[in-house]
Amino acid sequence: MDAQVRVDLGRELGRIDPNIHGSFAEHLGRCVYGGLWVGPNSPIPNEDGIRRDVAEALRELELPVLRWPGGCFADNYHWDWGVGPAATRQPRHNLWWSQPEPNEFGTNEFLRLCRVVGCEPYICLNVGSGTVEEALGWVEYCNSSQDTYYTRQRRLSGHKEPYGVRYWGVGNENWGCGGTMTPEQYAWEYRKYATYLRRMDDTVRGGLYLVAGGHTDGWNFRFLREMRGALHLVDGLSLHLYVGGYSASATDFTEEQYYRLMGDVIEMETAVRRAVYLLEEVSPGRQIGLIVDEWGTWYPEARVTSGLYQQNALRDALYTACALNMFNRHCRQVAMTNMAQTVNVLQSMILTCGSQIVKTPTYWVYYLFRPHRGGTALGCDVCVCSVADSQGREVPMVSASASRSQDGKSLTVTLVNVSLEEGVDVQVEIQGSQVRGRPEAWVLTAEDVRAHNSFECPEAVVPRETSVSTEGSGLRATLPPASVVSATLAIDERSWV
Repeated sequence: MDAQVRVDLGRELGRIDPNIHGSFAEHLGRCVYGGLWVGPNSPIPNEDGIRRDVAEALRELELPVLRWPGGCFADNYHWDWGVGPAATRQPRHNLWWSQPEPNEFGTNEFLRLCRVVGCEPYICLNVGSGTVEEALGWVEYCNSSQDTYYTRQRRLSGHKEPYGVRYWGVGNENWGCGGTMTPEQYAWEYRKYATYLRRMDDTVRGGLYLVAGGHTDGWNFRFLREMRGALHLVDGLSLHLYVGGYSASATDFTEEQYYRLMGDVIEMETAVRRAVYLLEEVSPGRQIGLIVDEWGTWYPEARVTSGLYQQNALRDALYTACALNMFNRHCRQVAMTNMAQTVNVLQSMILTCGSQIVKTPTYWVYYLFRPHRGGTALGCDVCVCSVADSQGREVPMVSASASRSQDGKSLTVTLVNVSLEEGVDVQVEIQGSQVRGRPEAWVLTAEDVRAHNSFECPEAVVPRETSVSTEGSGLRATLPPASVVSATLAIDERSWV
């Protein structure tokens, strides 16, 4: 099978905010306890309780942003439960996920984790069962430099200087687990919270970035309509996009279900476009960012009783690469995404068992996408045959995105061969530049799309170097069936400036 990809250096789609490649960690299953946190007395190597091997893996990934503490957990979490001396913290019941919450991992531990990893924190406030005063106290605790009750608490916990947390979600799924509110009811709650939170803008460079909880098209329209006259309080609107409920598990699925998952990226893109269109219509003079702060695969094997644990196969990696290509193309409007979740829950980047750790195929996709972060997304047209999935959607056999680096000296092209049976010879034409030198290229694939990394075989699906040939103003790559290929090459910046 042949495919043609045309990259136009003169057609800039926007800057790819590194936050588009973010993650999400909720107090659910073994994501936090046993995943990110083992406690300072654990025999598992740790830094004051933070699991060292997981932190190092996330640092290697250059994770840009991490959302916490939920999720549904957020709207029943009161932050003062998790601050102060460890000996004084009381265990609580995790209402939504039917497990104990020891409160060993709280605000200081989370923000210390973010410092160790090198990522931005994104904290979700409690609107469902909380108060405005509680939310303001949390922001003051994290960000204020004044001498106050809350900043004294922070200093007693060993952190004299403000943390400078910019990203704050004003509730989570308040149409459901966050209170079963109507859009109008949530709009009034949001107005109230955000009015007071805006007074804290001077506590962090650039001001607080406040994210409203979105939902379906109808919900979003009614919420934004109710926010007329107060849209200056909204910096971002969130979407949650889960797929895969028709497959038994990450490793037990049919060919039809495989192609349906690839087709779900088309559905996700439609949801993104509709939300963007609505935001542009209601706020033409001020851009409100789209925040896809929960997304990924959720199979029936992931149940509350199992802590929403599921395996992670090559299929998940291919889906992720197609989705990230899509987010790259919409980077002008999509300001952040956070895959659910980081460790041991749903579509995890990392799995742990005792002292063992496994980097999943999804982890390695994020690793391959690192060169795109902060770059300029470019027009990328694909000409290739497609296959109809069970929902009647035409799924292209090749997905692609391209970006130019911040210094303008290199170009990264990421290609996905969706076909399970055929390899693809891809001719990439780069309009507006000459290619220089030998590209650095990596391929992620396996003999079986159900292949996954286990504790017994942790490197069944890992990136390997591959060869990509250059031809004047383009390159040629051979993509094996069910594979991701990412190539970074030097370009002649003078030819397009």
